[in-house]
Amino acid sequence: MLKKINLFAFVTMFTFLLIPQNDAVAQGRNVEEVEFTVLGNCGMCKDRIERAAYSVRGVRSANWNQEQQKLIITFRTDRTDQETIERTIAKAGHDTENFITDEETHANLHHCCIYPRDPEMLENNRLYNEE
Repeated sequence: MLKKINLFAFVTMFTFLLIPQNDAVAQGRNVEEVEFTVLGNCGMCKDRIERAAYSVRGVRSANWNQEQQKLIITFRTDRTDQETIERTIAKAGHDTENFITDEETHANLHHCCIYPRDPEMLENNRLYNEE
């Protein structure tokens, strides 16, 4: 009887030790953290930018810094990529490092959210809906 209890305890402990490690290894292999520019002005912009990022399947975390105009994002590379995330944010109304929103969407932002647009970004970046 004591042998069975010891065996059961050993198997249970071994199982609990292996499961979290395998999960962490699998997650680490498919997760990437990137930082890129996203233009905005205020707390409402922060909410909109982060909500747009989280709406993309595979995004695990999103944190936009208003002062630096940078978004730090963590996502699963087997579910999405940086381009998809940037396009989604631009579609929501905020120019990113590689994609810009259209004039109508930008103009329809709340008055405190209408950020000054960067002429260089406008010249060099594609609209979010262009291929």
